Amino acid sequence: MDPIIYLFIACTFGALILAGAAMASAMSGPSLDVTKRLETLNPKAAAEVKQAQLEVTRKPGVDYKKVFSQFTGQAYMEKLEKDLVQCDIRMKVGEFLLMRVGLIVGAFIAVQVWKGNLVYSLIAAGVAAIIHIPVLAIKRSMRVAKFVSQLAEFLVLITNSLRAGQTFLQGIDIASRESPDPIGMEFRQLLKETNLGVPVEEAFARMLVRVPSEDLKIVMSAFSIQRNVGGNLADIMAKVAFMIRQRIQIAGQIAVLTTQGKLSGAIVGMLPVGLGTIVALINYRYMSLLWDLDHPEFVENNMGKNIYGPILIGIAVFMQLLGCFVIYKICDIEV
Repeated sequence: MDPIIYLFIACTFGALILAGAAMASAMSGPSLDVTKRLETLNPKAAAEVKQAQLEVTRKPGVDYKKVFSQFTGQAYMEKLEKDLVQCDIRMKVGEFLLMRVGLIVGAFIAVQVWKGNLVYSLIAAGVAAIIHIPVLAIKRSMRVAKFVSQLAEFLVLITNSLRAGQTFLQGIDIASRESPDPIGMEFRQLLKETNLGVPVEEAFARMLVRVPSEDLKIVMSAFSIQRNVGGNLADIMAKVAFMIRQRIQIAGQIAVLTTQGKLSGAIVGMLPVGLGTIVALINYRYMSLLWDLDHPEFVENNMGKNIYGPILIGIAVFMQLLGCFVIYKICDIEV
């Protein structure tokens, strides 16, 4: 097929996606998101808002989440929504899945136009379908690590406020306005929830869902114990801040001691790629046996398609990833 036809199909598909997204944004108002969030925070207030919305005629918007849930299942949609919240990606689940579908189709068409090979196009589409998994994992881990690195100083600010005669929530308010994101943003969200009538323990539990951190769980446990048993909250927060500093210090020492093992795993993983690239630059005909389905050696000997090369590449990539994963798990020591 002519490459111009593929380009025309890709442009048409992209235009349809943009048109659908624009139509959905125009037909659905921002009050729908507010109502959904308010329902989780204060059901009584949400009921009043829904009753008021019934008096106003609105056109229903396109619910991409409901459409995709018919294929993926509700459990997957809830997990993906939780992942987006933990990564602080301000997109709806339906919009995120719509973007993924566009990326998969775009990768398939682009490789098909470039190489004209169905196998390579399917591989590119498969990579585009799973590329979000490591991206979300890296973004989540970086956000949690940044949150933990700010937590000790945040607790010190709360401790100083408590010793100055402020309440715990007042201390959080002062500290959150003086702290950078993500910790300032998360504790401001906690204050918003408590102002809407959510108990502090429940607000902490919701923050723990957004920021899955053991250090935050320790803070929440210390606050809950003090609230039920009693004691000097300022001293408790000071001791928790000291303990978190010690945990961060020990984690840093472990990271230094395991750097050699992680570096060895990275070198072992990249060595075949680098060596294969060098050999391909020196003798391309020799190395192209691994990926050229119509290699001259097979054509001259009437051996059909070269399917053994891609199979060997797949096995090699799997074994390399498995080895790197094992090395990483050995060096990943929890504090």
